[in-house]
Amino acid sequence: GRSHGSTPTRLARPRADHSRAEPPRVPADMAPTPSEAPGAYNYVVTAHKPTSVTHSVVGNFTHDNELNLIVAKCTRLEIHLLTPDGLRRVVDAPVYGRIATLRLFKPQLGSRNLLFLVTERNLFCVLGYDTEKGELLTLASGDLTDRIGRPAECGQIGVVDPDCRVLGAHLYDGLFKVIPMDKKGQLREAFNLRLDELQVVDIAFLFACQTRPTIAVLYQDQKETRHVKTYEICVKTKDLLPGPWHLNDLEGGTSTIVAVPGPLGGAVLVGETVVVYVSSTGDVSEKGKEPVGLDEQAATTQNQPAQTKLKMKALATNQAAPFMAHGFVDSDGSRILLSDGTGVLHLLVLQHDSRNVKALKLEKLGTTSIASTVSYLDNGVAFVGSAYGDSQLVKLHATPIEVLDDTAYAQTVTTDANTPPHTTVSFVEILDHFPNLGPIVDFAVVDLDRHGASELVTCSGVGKDGSLRVVRNGVGINERAAVELPGIKGLWNLRNRDDAVCDAFLVTTFMRETRVLAVDENGAEDGAEDETQLGEVEFVGFSKNEQTLWCGNVVGNLIAQVTPSGVRVVCAKTGDARCVWSVANSPEGDTIVCAAGDSTNVLLACANGALISLALGGVGVGSGNDEAIDMDVDDASLITLVNSCDVGGEVSCCDCSPLGDGAGGSGTAATCALGLWSGEVVTLTIPGLVLISRTELSDESPVGVGGALPVREDESPTQSSVPRAVLFVSLHESHYLLVGLGDGGLVTFALSDATSGKLDFKESTRMTLGTKPITLRAFVSKATNHVFAASDRPTVIYGNNAKLAYSNVNVGATRLACAFNAVGFPDSLALVTDAGLTIGGVDAIQKLHVRCVSLGEQPRRIAHQVTTQTFVVLTQKEARTGRDAHFVKLLDARTFEVLDSFALGADENDGAVVSLSFAPDGQGGGSNNGSNKSQSQGHYYVVGTAFTVPEEVEPSRGRLLVFQVANHKLVLVSEKAVKGAVYALSALDGKVLAGINSKVQLFKWVMGGGEGEGGGTSGSIGGTQGTRGTARLPAPAELAGSLIGECSHHGHIVALYVAVKDNLIVVGDLMKSVSLLRYSSEESSITEIARDFNPNWMTSVAVLDRDAFLGAENSFNLFTLRRNGGGDEHATSDEDASRLDVVGEFHSGEFINRFRAGSLVAKSRESSAGGVTRGTSDASSQTAVRNTTLFGTVNGVIGVIAQLTKHDFAFALAVEAAMNKVVGGIGGMSHAAWRSFHNEHQTRPCSSFVDGDLVERFLDLKEAKAGEVAREMKMTVRDVTRAVEALQRATH
Repeated sequence: GRSHGSTPTRLARPRADHSRAEPPRVPADMAPTPSEAPGAYNYVVTAHKPTSVTHSVVGNFTHDNELNLIVAKCTRLEIHLLTPDGLRRVVDAPVYGRIATLRLFKPQLGSRNLLFLVTERNLFCVLGYDTEKGELLTLASGDLTDRIGRPAECGQIGVVDPDCRVLGAHLYDGLFKVIPMDKKGQLREAFNLRLDELQVVDIAFLFACQTRPTIAVLYQDQKETRHVKTYEICVKTKDLLPGPWHLNDLEGGTSTIVAVPGPLGGAVLVGETVVVYVSSTGDVSEKGKEPVGLDEQAATTQNQPAQTKLKMKALATNQAAPFMAHGFVDSDGSRILLSDGTGVLHLLVLQHDSRNVKALKLEKLGTTSIASTVSYLDNGVAFVGSAYGDSQLVKLHATPIEVLDDTAYAQTVTTDANTPPHTTVSFVEILDHFPNLGPIVDFAVVDLDRHGASELVTCSGVGKDGSLRVVRNGVGINERAAVELPGIKGLWNLRNRDDAVCDAFLVTTFMRETRVLAVDENGAEDGAEDETQLGEVEFVGFSKNEQTLWCGNVVGNLIAQVTPSGVRVVCAKTGDARCVWSVANSPEGDTIVCAAGDSTNVLLACANGALISLALGGVGVGSGNDEAIDMDVDDASLITLVNSCDVGGEVSCCDCSPLGDGAGGSGTAATCALGLWSGEVVTLTIPGLVLISRTELSDESPVGVGGALPVREDESPTQSSVPRAVLFVSLHESHYLLVGLGDGGLVTFALSDATSGKLDFKESTRMTLGTKPITLRAFVSKATNHVFAASDRPTVIYGNNAKLAYSNVNVGATRLACAFNAVGFPDSLALVTDAGLTIGGVDAIQKLHVRCVSLGEQPRRIAHQVTTQTFVVLTQKEARTGRDAHFVKLLDARTFEVLDSFALGADENDGAVVSLSFAPDGQGGGSNNGSNKSQSQGHYYVVGTAFTVPEEVEPSRGRLLVFQVANHKLVLVSEKAVKGAVYALSALDGKVLAGINSKVQLFKWVMGGGEGEGGGTSGSIGGTQGTRGTARLPAPAELAGSLIGECSHHGHIVALYVAVKDNLIVVGDLMKSVSLLRYSSEESSITEIARDFNPNWMTSVAVLDRDAFLGAENSFNLFTLRRNGGGDEHATSDEDASRLDVVGEFHSGEFINRFRAGSLVAKSRESSAGGVTRGTSDASSQTAVRNTTLFGTVNGVIGVIAQLTKHDFAFALAVEAAMNKVVGGIGGMSHAAWRSFHNEHQTRPCSSFVDGDLVERFLDLKEAKAGEVAREMKMTVRDVTRAVEALQRATH
């Protein structure tokens, strides 16, 4: 037997919600005041959540009759419901830990599955689901950490006994943790069992072991030979007893034990080239007894217990890559899905007679993403979760099907000669895919469309799933049609019948002209979508030589047109006139300056301040009745004067859109709104025109009044307070009045209800969307109301959790917009720019949009060059035989078309790339300050490489390759041999700085070949696409030059990362944390001025300013450093001056590969959340962000680190503290412990950082919980909400 080891683990039983919450770091009413130092006020928030799938399980979790897919994405847990329409997410919750184990189990007397979750820090919990509340329940939790023990070399392994008698975990070498469990699922005190096997590869509980829980242990001995043993767990005596069988001398690549359910039992041992089925039941078959690749002794029973016979079946796989994931298809385990390292999905069939396995059969099904987990759902549908590419939902077919080979998710398995081109044959059909940005190994921050908001182009994916991902903060418009029609002043979409589903006409108006465009429905039905055309049609009843002020559908299959001279009603189908009303015949009337309407009313505002309400449409004429077409031409009853009044000023804009579902295309409004040139907003009833409210817009808080409409004298308000558009709209079950201002500002008022039109001034906000006047138009996307705010920074406004949310639109300056859902243009928007009219489809309305550019090989480094509008991407292409190939690829920055490709030499790997402009003849300047404008100064790409050979631990040689782009080709103008691997490159004072092995070296550029070191002779115009060693033509003489070493600095272990600020150099070392160097151009030297003496293994570095620096290390921590005393000039001693002090520390939980300076928010997007006023000084005022740094991680996270002001940081920290008091973590896990700086040596509390993810979770809280948080902060829910929204808008 085996005695149990170290101190037993105590299990924490669930308690009340608040008892599990960690005490906050600071009281909410005593906001901390960090030291006044650079890097002390850091706000860390996730702009894009992790998307790499690490674990998945399937079972009935949320309900007995519901099948759930539960997915772990590192620090997030998602629960999906399988529906006829696909997967529907019901839970998306953060976990205060990195998920290492995820298992479903059903206690013997339980009615529903429970979830066993363990984090990498050995915290565990058992979760259930409350169907009524729709929340996760913590049924048990605890800490499995032991005081002694070496963490398991092969990582944590968590398993569950199939009969639910125990839970198990292998956390430390030589120990197996056991947590007993009763029939109801109640956990008992845990204990350790001693294992003789120190290097454990895998552990699994075996099925059909009625006597005791039995584990199979796959391990490797000191000779690197792998074996498997079985043990029985005696819970009563806390011992391990010898199991029913063991097997020696397995294939060296065996890595997985797949326990097979009863009645077959046993286990499948999955290796790289051999798959073996092993069972202790039944007799050994004499034929084919010896498994392929196994030692003869493995097939005998001499080493087995005397009472047990061993049965085995083996199959050679002939695989090019090892299996990485598996999942059962059948409950009896007779069919197993296996996915290998190239993404090929296989089906392993255990052919049996219900008792004994007779043979193994392996079939290739098709190609998916490279899987990290495979879960079979139902009816031939499986989920392929991937940490290396997009996750997928696939359909498995019994017979081959044809799929298009130009899709990114169907690859050739077998190709028939008779199969038409552009198709492949596969048993796998891709039903859906779930984008994954991970792993992000590098990214570039660019503004390709010059819209002011940065875009990220990430190097994502592994192997064949490698791709570039273009990440934009905002809504994308996919252009479907464009017409050059400059000077458009108005735009409206019209239907040809009341009951029509699609739009038929698009009305465009100009200064003195109106045109009607119609969809060619016959062409749209006969041809493809791209053949659909818009053509001009004649509306006889329209006034064609006037500007249209408003146009819309009217009840009775009619259309109304409002012009400065009056109102016309025409037939919606033919355009024939039905009635004309002239403002000249009205005693109150004058020239009409603006108008608005709905299906039964029209509101006219005249130049003299008169407001006229008209009723439109035929009485008793219903939708779909063709009688309206046969009416007399001049039917006066179609237009009726209802009321008129004087508003006391000239109207600048008006609206009477009905509230409720839809975008104002149908229904009748109860209220109307007017914007006056005097800077006021007036609301009235319609058609009665009774005053509801009158509000003055200014830079101070709005003041609302009621009563009679006073006559105002002419005023000259500031441009910022002039309303240029008003709109009533319902968003997410809330009603609003939106006011667009002349300076690009937006004011929002909440309405008390849908009919009264009363404005809630306490719920008013003001923010800046752009710098030009705003126009507003409602539209429907995915059956949900949205608002398009057109200006120089167009924005989509939508409702989210009863709050307004904003997304940038990735188009240029837009003057007007309207919905256009027509045949051939489904769910589209018509946009007016200075150039003309564009019709495009709308992407899903969300914060970030991701576009995939599939490469079929892995991108490793990327650089962008503004002047040539190109990217250079360093890629790695896997080779089935031999070494991988590495390329330098030139891509067009807009189309992402590969323009040229340069193959690196044999055994040459890429290391780094930078775009820069060299200073001529090695002088200072260059790309850093842009002061030198010499004609000889060009823009170059510099690529660093390394030659790797098996016998070298560290590469001893590499190259610096200098390219220039000419005629869309890469021209190699120079190469420089270096003594080591080039790990990092950066521009410094018009020169190139390189991290080469243990040194940092600076190179200057000398034109004309210089000292003859590789200058110009190896360049050419053209690429060597996919080839090696191809001779390239010489570079033109005017491009020739060479790199000359100027100075260097030694003393590093490996200089992996460099970052530059002016003449300061920050070096991130493999083991020696961060060093600060200074370059002197006068002395041509690089000297160290300070360093961090902590032993951090760095993964990335960045410069915040001249005195503050940012670092990430391999234990998933962030930290900020500062020069002692704010710089060496303030240091008290030389020793102090040589030290970088740690200012802040934070556990991000993510492996950060790259920092880049930049922002996802448009530069002109200022935010103000303190009501309409901008000048308030409370916590809900404007949020000031000094600068932001973006980062990308292995799990696909895009994060933002923002430097806040002291005031805003104190507020965010107070929200975090209050949230920790009110909202507990899943499994009772502590937020304070999770965010503490933690590595294998020490744990320190988080400091000078705020967890923005937790702060912004306040916006998702239910009303009761939000109230508790606000009371902890001694603020109102409204003020906290506004301030948190301002933080969110300012950072991402």
